[in-house]
Amino acid sequence: MEERKLLHKFYAVTQTSVYQLTDKKDKKNTPIVKKIALKGKSEIPMGRALKNGHLVGITRFGIILYNDFKGRDPELINTALWGDKTSPVVALFLDKKQALACLDSKSLQVCDCRWQSHTKEVIKAIGKNHPVFIVSELANPVFY
Repeated sequence: MEERKLLHKFYAVTQTSVYQLTDKKDKKNTPIVKKIALKGKSEIPMGRALKNGHLVGITRFGIILYNDFKGRDPELINTALWGDKTSPVVALFLDKKQALACLDSKSLQVCDCRWQSHTKEVIKAIGKNHPVFIVSELANPVFY
């Protein structure tokens, strides 16, 4: 059985932004999830990294940082333990250029079917046992 290579970086597109998500940590042990592109207005400024969490959850509500040490699904965590979060996700990408092209597209929808294959590819690459990126089981039907 071939060992899966650990995913270290990918991109999430929301209706206004592109985020680069990495499992690399800052001085506060927070995974670096940074806004790298903005179209229109957003509560999180361009270039800012999300704060306040040790895990990155991919949920129906967006990408969240959160703290949980019991291995629970991110959507089942008390929101008091959530740090920053993005708006809902349009698509996930392994390639930065594709993510930026997606953001430039018209009529972006949450979980946009035009990029479903890219999103599935990222979720598959994350897998079920990633130490930093956690895909909500409740989000899986939405993304698939």
